[in-house]
Amino acid sequence: MASDKPSWGMQGTWEQTLSYVGKVVGVSQGADAVDASSVRRWLEPKEFACPLYTDEQVAIDAGYDGKIAPSTMAITYGQPTHWQAGDKRFEHGDEPIQIPIPVIFEVPAPFSLSFATSMEMEFFKPLYHGDEVTITHELVSLVEKELRVGKGAFFKQKDTYRNQNDEIVAIGILDIFRFNPVSKGDS
Repeated sequence: MASDKPSWGMQGTWEQTLSYVGKVVGVSQGADAVDASSVRRWLEPKEFACPLYTDEQVAIDAGYDGKIAPSTMAITYGQPTHWQAGDKRFEHGDEPIQIPIPVIFEVPAPFSLSFATSMEMEFFKPLYHGDEVTITHELVSLVEKELRVGKGAFFKQKDTYRNQNDEIVAIGILDIFRFNPVSKGDS
Protein backbone atom coordinates (compact mmCIF):
# COMPACT_ATOMS: atom_id res chain seq x y z
CA MET A 1 0.00 0.00 0.00
CA ALA A 2 1.59 3.30 -1.10
CA SER A 3 1.82 6.22 1.28
CA ASP A 4 2.55 9.90 0.80
CA LYS A 5 4.49 9.86 4.07
CA PRO A 6 8.19 9.02 3.70
CA SER A 7 8.92 5.66 5.27
CA TRP A 8 12.53 6.22 6.23
CA GLY A 9 12.92 9.06 8.68
CA MET A 10 10.88 11.91 10.04
CA GLN A 11 10.62 14.80 7.60
CA GLY A 12 11.03 18.48 8.49
CA THR A 13 13.06 21.61 7.88
CA TRP A 14 16.74 22.14 8.66
CA GLU A 15 15.72 24.72 11.27
CA GLN A 16 13.60 22.09 13.00
CA THR A 17 16.54 19.68 12.91
CA LEU A 18 18.87 22.23 14.51
CA SER A 19 16.40 22.80 17.35
CA TYR A 20 16.96 19.20 18.54
CA VAL A 21 20.72 19.46 19.11
CA GLY A 22 21.60 18.91 22.76
CA LYS A 23 18.19 17.46 23.59
CA VAL A 24 16.89 14.05 24.58
CA VAL A 25 15.15 12.72 21.47
CA GLY A 26 13.91 9.42 22.82
CA VAL A 27 13.86 6.92 25.67
CA SER A 28 13.77 3.16 25.15
CA GLN A 29 12.72 0.79 27.93
CA GLY A 30 14.12 -2.69 27.54
CA ALA A 31 11.48 -5.36 27.10
CA ASP A 32 13.08 -7.95 29.36
CA ALA A 33 15.36 -8.15 32.37
CA VAL A 34 18.76 -9.83 32.12
CA ASP A 35 18.22 -13.56 32.53
CA ALA A 36 20.11 -16.84 32.35
CA SER A 37 18.24 -18.09 29.28
CA SER A 38 19.09 -15.14 27.02
CA VAL A 39 22.70 -15.09 28.26
CA ARG A 40 22.99 -18.80 27.50
CA ARG A 41 21.52 -18.30 24.01
CA TRP A 42 24.06 -15.50 23.39
CA LEU A 43 26.97 -17.71 24.54
CA GLU A 44 26.01 -20.96 22.79
CA PRO A 45 26.54 -20.04 19.12
CA LYS A 46 29.89 -18.49 20.04
CA GLU A 47 30.84 -21.61 22.03
CA PHE A 48 32.00 -19.19 24.70
CA ALA A 49 32.34 -20.78 28.13
CA CYS A 50 32.93 -18.07 30.71
CA PRO A 51 31.84 -19.05 34.22
CA LEU A 52 31.29 -15.38 35.21
CA TYR A 53 28.10 -15.61 33.14
CA THR A 54 26.89 -18.99 34.38
CA ASP A 55 28.27 -19.73 37.85
CA GLU A 56 27.12 -17.55 40.76
CA GLN A 57 29.98 -18.53 43.08
CA VAL A 58 32.69 -18.01 40.46
CA ALA A 59 31.31 -14.52 39.75
CA ILE A 60 31.20 -13.68 43.48
CA ASP A 61 34.75 -15.03 43.98
CA ALA A 62 35.85 -12.75 41.12
CA GLY A 63 34.45 -9.70 42.96
CA TYR A 64 31.01 -9.38 41.38
CA ASP A 65 27.71 -9.35 43.27
CA GLY A 66 26.53 -12.39 41.29
CA LYS A 67 26.36 -13.76 37.75
CA ILE A 68 26.79 -11.13 35.05
CA ALA A 69 25.90 -10.88 31.37
CA PRO A 70 28.31 -9.98 28.56
CA SER A 71 28.58 -6.18 28.49
CA THR A 72 27.64 -5.94 24.83
CA MET A 73 24.24 -7.39 25.68
CA ALA A 74 23.30 -3.95 27.06
CA ILE A 75 22.24 -3.14 23.49
CA THR A 76 19.89 -6.14 23.45
CA TYR A 77 18.50 -5.57 26.93
CA GLY A 78 17.77 -1.91 26.14
CA GLN A 79 15.55 -2.78 23.17
CA PRO A 80 11.80 -2.29 23.60
CA THR A 81 9.26 -4.81 22.35
CA HIS A 82 8.74 -4.77 18.60
CA TRP A 83 5.36 -6.46 18.77
CA GLN A 84 3.07 -7.50 21.62
CA ALA A 85 -0.39 -8.92 22.08
CA GLY A 86 -3.00 -6.46 20.82
CA ASP A 87 -0.71 -4.88 18.21
CA LYS A 88 -1.63 -5.04 14.52
CA ARG A 89 -0.39 -8.18 12.78
CA PHE A 90 2.23 -7.54 10.17
CA GLU A 91 1.28 -8.22 6.59
CA HIS A 92 3.41 -8.84 3.53
CA GLY A 93 4.64 -5.47 2.26
CA ASP A 94 4.38 -3.67 5.62
CA GLU A 95 7.27 -1.42 6.59
CA PRO A 96 9.74 -3.44 8.69
CA ILE A 97 10.09 -2.65 12.39
CA GLN A 98 13.31 -0.82 13.18
CA ILE A 99 15.33 -0.63 16.37
CA PRO A 100 15.03 2.77 18.04
CA ILE A 101 17.24 5.25 16.23
CA PRO A 102 15.58 8.51 17.29
CA VAL A 103 17.88 10.72 15.20
CA ILE A 104 16.17 9.12 12.19
CA PHE A 105 12.64 8.46 13.40
CA GLU A 106 12.05 11.21 15.98
CA VAL A 107 14.10 14.16 14.65
CA PRO A 108 12.58 15.95 11.65
CA ALA A 109 15.03 16.64 8.82
CA PRO A 110 14.89 17.49 5.11
CA PHE A 111 16.48 14.18 4.07
CA SER A 112 14.97 11.03 2.58
CA LEU A 113 17.60 8.34 3.25
CA SER A 114 20.12 7.40 5.92
CA PHE A 115 22.78 4.92 6.92
CA ALA A 116 24.92 4.29 10.00
CA THR A 117 28.59 5.21 9.69
CA SER A 118 29.99 4.23 13.11
CA MET A 119 29.15 3.08 16.59
CA GLU A 120 31.32 3.20 19.69
CA MET A 121 30.51 1.70 23.09
CA GLU A 122 32.05 2.26 26.50
CA PHE A 123 31.03 0.02 29.41
CA PHE A 124 30.95 1.14 33.05
CA LYS A 125 28.99 -1.30 35.22
CA PRO A 126 28.32 -5.01 34.85
CA LEU A 127 24.89 -6.26 33.89
CA TYR A 128 23.57 -8.54 36.62
CA HIS A 129 20.84 -11.14 36.19
CA GLY A 130 17.59 -9.34 36.97
CA ASP A 131 18.82 -5.91 35.81
CA GLU A 132 16.47 -3.88 33.61
CA VAL A 133 17.95 -1.46 31.06
CA THR A 134 16.65 1.89 29.84
CA ILE A 135 18.33 3.89 27.08
CA THR A 136 18.19 7.69 26.87
CA HIS A 137 18.92 8.91 23.33
CA GLU A 138 20.32 12.42 22.79
CA LEU A 139 21.22 14.28 19.60
CA VAL A 140 24.63 15.72 20.45
CA SER A 141 25.76 17.21 17.14
CA LEU A 142 25.06 17.79 13.45
CA VAL A 143 27.69 18.22 10.74
CA GLU A 144 26.56 19.13 7.24
CA LYS A 145 28.46 17.26 4.54
CA GLU A 146 28.25 16.36 0.87
CA LEU A 147 29.28 12.80 0.02
CA ARG A 148 29.12 10.86 -3.23
CA VAL A 149 25.69 9.60 -2.26
CA GLY A 150 24.31 13.12 -1.81
CA LYS A 151 24.07 16.20 0.40
CA GLY A 152 23.16 15.67 4.01
CA ALA A 153 24.41 15.74 7.56
CA PHE A 154 26.03 13.48 10.12
CA PHE A 155 23.77 13.10 13.17
CA LYS A 156 25.61 12.03 16.33
CA GLN A 157 23.34 10.20 18.79
CA LYS A 158 24.54 9.53 22.34
CA ASP A 159 22.82 6.57 23.98
CA THR A 160 23.10 6.30 27.77
CA TYR A 161 22.23 2.84 29.09
CA ARG A 162 21.09 2.78 32.72
CA ASN A 163 20.01 -0.03 35.01
CA GLN A 164 16.97 0.07 37.29
CA ASN A 165 19.08 1.86 39.96
CA ASP A 166 19.79 4.71 37.50
CA GLU A 167 23.45 3.65 37.30
CA ILE A 168 25.16 4.10 33.94
CA VAL A 169 25.90 0.68 32.49
CA ALA A 170 27.22 1.90 29.12
CA ILE A 171 27.36 4.84 26.76
CA GLY A 172 27.11 4.40 23.01
CA ILE A 173 27.83 6.94 20.30
CA LEU A 174 26.06 6.31 16.99
CA ASP A 175 26.78 8.33 13.84
CA ILE A 176 24.07 8.38 11.18
CA PHE A 177 24.37 10.10 7.80
CA ARG A 178 20.97 11.39 6.64
CA PHE A 179 20.89 12.67 3.07
CA ASN A 180 19.07 13.26 -0.18
CA PRO A 181 20.45 11.01 -2.90
CA VAL A 182 22.15 12.42 -5.94
CA SER A 183 19.79 12.22 -8.90
CA LYS A 184 21.03 10.35 -11.99
CA GLY A 185 21.36 13.63 -13.89
CA ASP A 186 23.64 15.09 -11.18
CA SER A 187 26.36 12.45 -11.32
